[in-house]
Amino acid sequence: MKILFNAFLGTAPKFDEEQLPDGYSVVSNNTKSERGILEPWALPTSLGSFGRSDTKSMHKYRDQWFTWPEITYAVNAPLKNDAYDYALFASANSEPRVVYNLNAEEGVGPYPAVTYPLNVPVPEKIDSVITGDAEHWYYEPQEEGVDSTGDTDGDGIVGLKPSQDPEDSEYDYSEVAYSYCYVDAWGRLSALADPTDIVKIREWEYVNTTAVTLTFPTPPDTLLLTDPLRGTDAKIRVFRTNLASSGTAVYQFVAEIPATQSTYTDTTYSGDLLDSPINEDWVGAPDLNAELYPNGPMQKVVVMGSDILVGHNKRILCFAEPDAFYAWPVKYYKVFQEDIVTIETSGSNLVVLTTGVPYVVQGVHPESMDAARLADPVPCSSPQGATEVAGAVYFTSETGLHRIEGYSIANVSTGFIDNDAWRKLDPSTMILGNYDNKVFVRCPTVDKTLVFDALDPNAGIRTVDLRAESFVELEETNDLAYVDSDTRELMLFDSSEDGFMELGWESKTYLFNDPVCFNIAKVRANTYPVKVRVEYDHASTGETVGYTKLVESPSFFYLPFNSRAFRWRTVVEPISQAAKLEVRDIQLAQSPEELV
Repeated sequence: MKILFNAFLGTAPKFDEEQLPDGYSVVSNNTKSERGILEPWALPTSLGSFGRSDTKSMHKYRDQWFTWPEITYAVNAPLKNDAYDYALFASANSEPRVVYNLNAEEGVGPYPAVTYPLNVPVPEKIDSVITGDAEHWYYEPQEEGVDSTGDTDGDGIVGLKPSQDPEDSEYDYSEVAYSYCYVDAWGRLSALADPTDIVKIREWEYVNTTAVTLTFPTPPDTLLLTDPLRGTDAKIRVFRTNLASSGTAVYQFVAEIPATQSTYTDTTYSGDLLDSPINEDWVGAPDLNAELYPNGPMQKVVVMGSDILVGHNKRILCFAEPDAFYAWPVKYYKVFQEDIVTIETSGSNLVVLTTGVPYVVQGVHPESMDAARLADPVPCSSPQGATEVAGAVYFTSETGLHRIEGYSIANVSTGFIDNDAWRKLDPSTMILGNYDNKVFVRCPTVDKTLVFDALDPNAGIRTVDLRAESFVELEETNDLAYVDSDTRELMLFDSSEDGFMELGWESKTYLFNDPVCFNIAKVRANTYPVKVRVEYDHASTGETVGYTKLVESPSFFYLPFNSRAFRWRTVVEPISQAAKLEVRDIQLAQSPEELV
């Protein structure tokens, strides 16, 4: 009779240590799972503290790390041929912000050194509109009866006045309205201001005989008026309504003037108006303006697919205009009846996790997005409790760790831990990260970090000595970094080349119907030494009796046991952080012939 330990699965605290299925363990700390052997993670290495003692979130920009003292989500703007490397970020209690490469990494940190509002402010309505006669229309006629003023306004059209004024019926009268938008120093467009009251203009042949003088309000402080690094200044674009071929009124371009210019006089002929604006409804992302956004500012921003920016506040899922990271039109909004807890990408889809039911959002353009409500009402418990692994989204709830793959949802922890034990971990505070197809579940309330294998649903639960304030998944290398809760340093997980985490592993307790005595053991490993402890519970007294051996070869060794017992187990203990451990199997036997 013998016992062979060669599966080295994780734990399943749902079961009593005697009822565990074979292969599962009672303790599996700092152990990997993918190779079927018992081995530890490499030690983490420090990437630095980056000048902030209260760091909670980090984002790798170009050469430097951005740090924030509050939970913040950042992404690089998905722009083609982006010469300025725009990056935008959002948090639950702040205005959404943006940075660019000309000054974000200036100085000695902390970074970003300089940030700007993500949103371009919507202009106030034009202050006043005054009409008069166009100067180039009124002059004294010459003897021939027809005279030319020349191209006085530079529009390519020469104004003509007949020797006698046309009859009133010969004029074309139009009712128009004016609006304008800001073009900030970066070239970003605001939405259009509210239209003016209706203005009547009079045209004859190719001439606008009405001069309309517009007075603009002072630009707000939040408008980026000038960028000395680029040498650019903000502008005002003026638009006027015109009759389209469909019979509807549309805005068309009139002129562009400096944003500091307070007035503009329009004498443009209707046929000379240019393109319609593309930015008529380009409002910014939800911000701290409680009148406009009673559900708060944008809390998180992600990139869906390869080029669609998505954000959310408490109730609204919003999408940026393609190639315009600063414009978040209302027409793209998706409003949910439940509060949104967080969002997470899933391949080319987006999973919206709420206080009620999860949703899967699918589409190729913000205007075509469709939100499918999943059948199972599983609320998400934590704003930081979601991550994507291998195309599936994992998230925490009060009932366990769940996986959404496609449109199906499953509880992946219920086979190993019951609901009461899970709730004691405080799911409302859980923080999720991923690395090497593993889901890391940080439970700060109880100071534990659990590890689930996303590719092996039977691998059980492992723990790891990782005290993370937040996780940072590095896209370029697929590595996992985290902000250490104690030192606030940024640590790179599993990265040391010569140091290893102290592994702890204890097998299930094997219970026999009749008492047995094992007096021979063997450890097969890729590297030695291995520190092994064999234990049994005395059949009469219940006292735990153990023997620890530093095994230095694959040869079997004798155990100094003479008593028979019903309950047997084995433990692998750490030796040092410099010792690489790779155990293939452990065998307990009664004779050498039983050993492999």
